[in-house]
Amino acid sequence: MARMVSTLLSVSLLASILVSALAYVTPRKFPWGDDDDVYSAVECISMISNLVIFTPSTPGYTNASTPFNLRIETDPAVVVTPTSVEQIQAVVKCAASARASVSTKSGGHSYAAYGLAGDVVIDMKNMKGLSLNSDGTAVVQTGNRLGEVAQGIFDMGQRALPHGSCPYVGTGGHTLYGGFGYFGRIGGLLLDTVVEAEVVLADGSLVVASNTSYPDLFWALRGGGPSFGLVTAWTYQTVLAPPTTVNYNIVFTAQLSNSEVAASYAAWETFATTAPNELAMAAVFVTVPVNPGTVSMSFSGNYYGTEGEFQSVIAPFIKSLPGSANLTASPLGWIEGLEALAGDNGTISVSQPDQHDTFFTKSIVTTQVDSNESIASWINYLANNGSHSDTQWFAQVDLYGGGQSAISAVPANATAFAHRDAFLVYQLYASAPGLVPPYPEDGIAFVDGMVSTLVPDPTGAYPNYIDPTLTQSEWRQLYFGAHVKRLEQIKREVDPGNVFRFEEGF
Repeated sequence: MARMVSTLLSVSLLASILVSALAYVTPRKFPWGDDDDVYSAVECISMISNLVIFTPSTPGYTNASTPFNLRIETDPAVVVTPTSVEQIQAVVKCAASARASVSTKSGGHSYAAYGLAGDVVIDMKNMKGLSLNSDGTAVVQTGNRLGEVAQGIFDMGQRALPHGSCPYVGTGGHTLYGGFGYFGRIGGLLLDTVVEAEVVLADGSLVVASNTSYPDLFWALRGGGPSFGLVTAWTYQTVLAPPTTVNYNIVFTAQLSNSEVAASYAAWETFATTAPNELAMAAVFVTVPVNPGTVSMSFSGNYYGTEGEFQSVIAPFIKSLPGSANLTASPLGWIEGLEALAGDNGTISVSQPDQHDTFFTKSIVTTQVDSNESIASWINYLANNGSHSDTQWFAQVDLYGGGQSAISAVPANATAFAHRDAFLVYQLYASAPGLVPPYPEDGIAFVDGMVSTLVPDPTGAYPNYIDPTLTQSEWRQLYFGAHVKRLEQIKREVDPGNVFRFEEGF
């Protein structure tokens, strides 16, 4: 992706910018406010001192407004890249007074591009403050991405946090909706480590939310998403990084039949029910292009302990598999263990531009072992329909629960995260060939079938894999469950004008 061209607005440029912005805004219909409201917001924002802004008529707008998921089209009226909390407050006040909507882009990885859904988009990319205190708490502005946080707190004090494996994901949305990662069975969700949050409210005021200050807001921010305020900084309680991480992979040395794949997966689910918290594990399924009608399966993850301990834990599972499985395991340091999970680049550095994708995703949260019948039906669907799909797809199943993980140990109502009882979480992901548009016509239906074949009537889904095709009643139940009414009440209290609004927000 080309580097964003920043345009620092001086007072002498304001008049020409406003004229060109008006020329764009006038014929355009915005999803929330009317055109005059949006123009008023742009006019007000343009007067904020030293604020970098992009409108459709300024250089850099295309880069600033292009989502990670190219299947989604976005066209905000203005994108701003503040360098101070005071600028953020001023932008929110401008939008609120004009009844324009505001969204916040942290890393920009919302699967539905909701970080770019507002009339006014606040891109946090310049808000990179990161510090580690003597008590082990880390203060992290939400322009930081996971790779930056992981490297930063380790370099400063050999500290660690539980979080996702993609280094480019932003800390804002990741924390607001959960923040699951491989270390989570020991460390909990990323939101579980939050001590307090610095938040700009819908009226532009700045507050610090914690268990003792704005406790309802603090509860909602941990699992309820970005509907309640704009988090400018999180304070996380870090832990000492484990001294050893064993990264491992289990692959089959010969192609399994579909029934053998189903039996292997069923064996894994049974094993996972009693797996120790130190074992992080995922099952991954992909199509086999050279052998249509089949599916390939592998297992991978990290073990947070010694290699000897890991070999003892994993041996019974290897013996239970019906096919010939090859296990490779490597003891690594903490950062190297993160890099082993980071994808093709093999690094947690975000110094290079992120790669866009064109995709559709759904998720399923399950609370118990799937039946052998449903597993067999699901594997056959992946093998047969996956072979004929025009997409590049995978299905990844992450172990959340089993035994007594740190995620399930937190009381169900302690935060707004609704899935403390999760056993497995399925991510069902299909991309366009080459990761670029157009998205195949069968892509959405194929992924929908991945869900309905396994669980015809799902009761839970993970909001960080957000699905824009859900109805309001569906996403409220699937993502937030029993917490919906309390979240609605808090929304009315902290954002009565609905400034922070988007299609799947309260």
